[in-house]
Amino acid sequence: MSAAPLATTTAADLLLHEAAADDWALISPSVYECGRIVSDAPWLDGHPARLRFLLAEQATDGGWGLAGFRLVTSLSATEALLTACDRGLPQDRSMPLGQLARAAAAGARALRGWLDEPEVPLPDLVAIEVLVPWLIDLINDHLRRFEAAGHPILGSVARGGPLATPPGTAPEILRRLRGATAAGHPVPPKLWHSWEIIGSDRPADPAVTPVSGSVGCSPAATAAWLRERPNPDHPSLRYLDAVQTRADGLFPVGAPMPHFERSWIINLFQVHRVPCRVPQAVLDALEIALGEDGAAAGDGLPVDADDTASVLWALDAHGRSPDMNSLLRYYDGTRFYTYPDERTPSPTANGHALEALGHRLHRRPDEADRYAIPARVTRDWLIDTQAADGSWSDKWHGSPYYATATCANALASYGGAEARPAVERAVDWILGTRQGDRWGHGSGTAEETAYAAWILSLSTRDDWRAEIRAGMAAARATLARAEITPSTPALWIGKDIYTPVRIVRATCLAVLHRLDGSAHGD
Repeated sequence: MSAAPLATTTAADLLLHEAAADDWALISPSVYECGRIVSDAPWLDGHPARLRFLLAEQATDGGWGLAGFRLVTSLSATEALLTACDRGLPQDRSMPLGQLARAAAAGARALRGWLDEPEVPLPDLVAIEVLVPWLIDLINDHLRRFEAAGHPILGSVARGGPLATPPGTAPEILRRLRGATAAGHPVPPKLWHSWEIIGSDRPADPAVTPVSGSVGCSPAATAAWLRERPNPDHPSLRYLDAVQTRADGLFPVGAPMPHFERSWIINLFQVHRVPCRVPQAVLDALEIALGEDGAAAGDGLPVDADDTASVLWALDAHGRSPDMNSLLRYYDGTRFYTYPDERTPSPTANGHALEALGHRLHRRPDEADRYAIPARVTRDWLIDTQAADGSWSDKWHGSPYYATATCANALASYGGAEARPAVERAVDWILGTRQGDRWGHGSGTAEETAYAAWILSLSTRDDWRAEIRAGMAAARATLARAEITPSTPALWIGKDIYTPVRIVRATCLAVLHRLDGSAHGD
């Protein structure tokens, strides 16, 4: 075995070992989540670190976040800093109040500029239609108080008037939801992940049942549900302390999410044929996570088609042969929906469903009577949803490169000859969007470059071979020096954008392995 494959194998085994040993998953800190906990739980350990994080992450224009996803992130951070200034607790004074006020004022000015535009783009974040008006109302309440008090820094910002609520949001739905919870009506568990938005004013509201201490797998929702510091042995306090301790006081957008992390890594290594040893304990845990209705990203989150497909595929690829009926629960005869009452269909969830079904049919052609029609229908739906330029976009990731790699790979692997033109259109799009040795947002990112190289490797056209070789060689240079950390640009979508660090590391590692073994590039 050459040195490069040996190094890849060692790195792959290390990633799998880390994922096996970590029941939380390694997710980047979230400005949104930290902002909510600054506002709702100043009594929680790590408060000064969260304030410092919000200040450090602020851009020079006063906002927070990555282009295209700045509104919610900036609303949460601005509201948190306004709360700290308004409240003035001893914990809040760990940072100079003047510094907090200036940062909050800059955030409010940036938000007013964006919200005063005729059209305010709303990214398809989780619960954004109620999250945005909720945070705007909180900020406007703060500004009115600062104006009335004649605050030397924030009073002038407040005199600019309240922030406008943009079209496309649903404040009336927010009012109904909050009214229902205040009246003690039951709330569907799928909404618990957003309890900080819709929850009642009752501490530890009995309408919610935490799972291992967490409410909806969300630190923000859990802190809002508690509302006040509980006794030291309360499971939800232990949960919050455990999560913040992992990242020196900071919080990810969701925790724990081990089933998501482990199944994605296993499948990436399977697709790109990375030699590795998948721990049997990981496969055992995925089997346990797979219930009659499928699997969730982590305990406390609702089950969904995307994680169900990924877990089934990972198990099937390693000899466990799970029953696929849990996935078919999400099939409506035209496509797979991620969860009931889905607002926006997900091409990547359908791509993963096609891969899970296709792999099973490849192994067990005798099961064609159960899975062949859903696989064919899903293939056709994916082809029909491809954009005119050859790309796909998706609500779970801010980059079309992720969606295009997922869909193109599913079609190339299990779509047959009918899908080949769609795959080549995706390759053509990649060739046309290259930026030197990178692809993606701004000047490009390593993660998006990995997806681009992955797509290039799917081409079978000889007339593009030279251009494909050049693109793959350029991508290899970028991936060879890539370092994926919790500070890597966040592109994955939940209530906030985030980076699933080990998954992105596995993506870059697996694609680099593929490039090293490809006939197209060295």
